[in-house]
Parts: sequence; C-alpha cells; structure tokens
Amino acid sequence: MTGGSTRFYTSRRFLPLFVTQFLGALNDNLFRQALIMLITYRIAEQLAVKPAVLNNLAIGLFILPFFLFSALAGQLADKHEKSVQIFWIKVWEIGLALMGALGFYLHSLPLLIGVLSGLGLQSTFFGPIKYGILPDLMKKEDLLSANALVEAGTFIAILMGTIIGSYVVLKSGGVSVIATLTILVAVIGTISGRMVPKTGRAAPDLELTVNIFKATGAQLKAAWAHPVARPAIIGISWIWLFGSLFITQIPDIVKNRIGGDESVATLILACFSVGIGAGSMLSSKLLKGNISAHLAAPALIALSVLGAALFLLLPAGPGDHLIGLGVFLSDIRGVALVAVLLLIAMAAGVVVVPLYTILQDRTAREERSRMIAATNIVNSGFMAGGSILASILIAFGMTTPMVLLLTSLSSLMFLRTARHLERQL
Repeated sequence: MTGGSTRFYTSRRFLPLFVTQFLGALNDNLFRQALIMLITYRIAEQLAVKPAVLNNLAIGLFILPFFLFSALAGQLADKHEKSVQIFWIKVWEIGLALMGALGFYLHSLPLLIGVLSGLGLQSTFFGPIKYGILPDLMKKEDLLSANALVEAGTFIAILMGTIIGSYVVLKSGGVSVIATLTILVAVIGTISGRMVPKTGRAAPDLELTVNIFKATGAQLKAAWAHPVARPAIIGISWIWLFGSLFITQIPDIVKNRIGGDESVATLILACFSVGIGAGSMLSSKLLKGNISAHLAAPALIALSVLGAALFLLLPAGPGDHLIGLGVFLSDIRGVALVAVLLLIAMAAGVVVVPLYTILQDRTAREERSRMIAATNIVNSGFMAGGSILASILIAFGMTTPMVLLLTSLSSLMFLRTARHLERQL
C-alpha cells in the first residue's frame, strides 16, 4: 500500500469491519449463486421458462429493498451507534440463513427467492453503516487504501461464494452443504461484528422520517444538490448496474452460447470477481493514496471497447454437448474470452473505488450515511431498471450477448459525468 500507513489493515479499527463485510458478501453471493445455478440448470427447465428471465427476476427482488428502505437505513446509521447496529443486523442474517435452509429442504422456489430478497433487505441496512463508519475509523491518508481493500475483499468474497455456490449446489447433497455453510458464515460474521469499535453517534438529534417514500425523496434531493456527491453517485451506480448485469447473464452465456458446463461458468464468474478486486487495488496503487477521479473517464472508455471485443469473441451457439473446463481452455478463443472478461472487470474496479472514497471524503460526518444511502437508492434503481430492461429485451428476442454489448457501449454516456466530477475536486 502507498499513500498511508501499511499496517492499519491488522488493527481493530479496520480488521473486524473488514471480516464482517467480507463474510456478509460471501453469504449473499453463496446463496444467490446457488439459487441462480439451480434455476439455470434445473428449475427453469422444469418450469419451461427461460433461465435468464428467472435469474433477472431473482436479482431484481434482491435489489428492490435497497430502493425502498435505504433512506430509513441511512437515517438510522447517522442517528444511532453504528457498531451496535452492525451486531443486530448480523443476528438478522442468522435468521435468514435458517429460513434459506428450510427453503432448500422443501425445494420451495418462492421461499428461496423470498430469502434472497430478505438478504437484500438486510444488506440495505448494513451498507450505509459500512461506508459511513469507515472514515471514522481510518486516517484520511489511509481511506483510499481501506476502500480498495474493502472492495477487493468484497469481490474475493463474491468469488468464493460464486465458486462454492456454483460447484457445490448441483452435486449430490449440495443443497445441504450450502444451507450449513450459510448458517455458519452468518454466525461467524455476527461474532466479528460485535468487535467493531464504537465511534459515537454522528447525528443524535436527527428526527427520523419513517415514511419511506418521503424520506427517499428528501435524501435524493439532498444528494442531487451536492456538487460532488451527484456525479460520484451516478458513476458508482452505473458500475454496479454494469457488474450486476454481467454477473447475472454469464451462466446463460456459458450454457447457451459457449456450451460450457458449470465448471466453465464458475471459472468465468471467478475471473470477473477477481478482476474487479484487482482493479480496486490497482486504483489505490495508481492514485498513491490521493483522492481523485481522473482514472474514471479512461476506464469507462475501456469498458466500451472491451465489451465490443467480448461480443465479437462469443461463438454463435453451443455444440451438441456441454464442454468442460479443459476443453474450453484448450481453445484460444476460450483463453481470449477469459482475458477480456478479466480486463472488463478490472476497468470497473478502477472506476468505483475512487468514487466511493470521494463521496466519503467530501460529505459531512453527520450526513455521510444518508449520502451513502442515497447512493444505494440510485444503485438499486439502476440495477433493478437494468434487470427489468434486460428481462424484457431477452423475452422479446434480444440475445444475452447483445444485451451485454449494449450495456458496455452505454458506458460512454457517463464520460461527461466523470469529467465533471474531476473538475469539481
């Protein structure tokens, strides 16, 4: 690490929070990926529904709570002690894990999707605390590096959840293993959450607005009036839409365009997660601890160019039989696909970490969590809208690769926003 202390990551002011958010991301993605793989390779065929439609529906329901309840979550995070809230949110996760185990046991798709939505709700209340408390725990010169580690850790957790969820759930007894793991991870995360240091209430006199629609409107209005927060939030939200669509569509592309089995899907999803983590760390190294947005515009251009390259590399359709990992990697096109996806993910990571750090640094402490909540509201709007639009386009005949190409090229629309933010700093 450059630009700050190299030992903060082992301290109590960072490590318990890092472990807690890491395990939370692991559990979300372990459960979500297991469900997506079950839908793609089993449930969709049984119900005679396109896997992409069901997968986008599931992800949309995971995201919906962020839109509805983020404003309330941000108020609570600013008004009350954040470390105490972290503990009870993690206890809540244990309950959801137990319900998920019941859903797997009963083979109930509605219950499983309900648990996925519940995990989205639980994450809704954790997000403003996680990003809101980090500047209170860290020195300013360590903030960019800390955010890079949090993002990299998040996507390593996504990688682990993706691999375990993809590989285990389709095996004999796999659903029981997934159920057990989600409960265990939730328990350990609760213990680490209890160890996060107290930082004091940021806005103890804040009056809560319990009307979620009124609170959402007020928080969005406040964020849009902030000259730095507005472009930062737009940029962050676009990257989350971009990543969400790619991760959701990859299993369908692997099965129905590449003709790969679950091992190929796992590799490609893993490369995407590793790429975002690597890009997060790369942004910290390139900026050397300086809080800046000058990497955003070049990275957005790279997303568009690389997305077009991915589209051109994808085969027209699968062969007669699903291929395994060895066969896939023996073809130069397979290696090229992995490399391009890795670079796409790295470019996304390079954009998002500096933008989160800018948002934290340029927001007053007493409203920081609410500004993060506004980010989550816009994030959820972008991602839910993207998932719904992708489902509609696929249902009416657009191929999944065409959806990803359209998404990649749309990154160019945000160049002006990135350059405006750079001028504001």
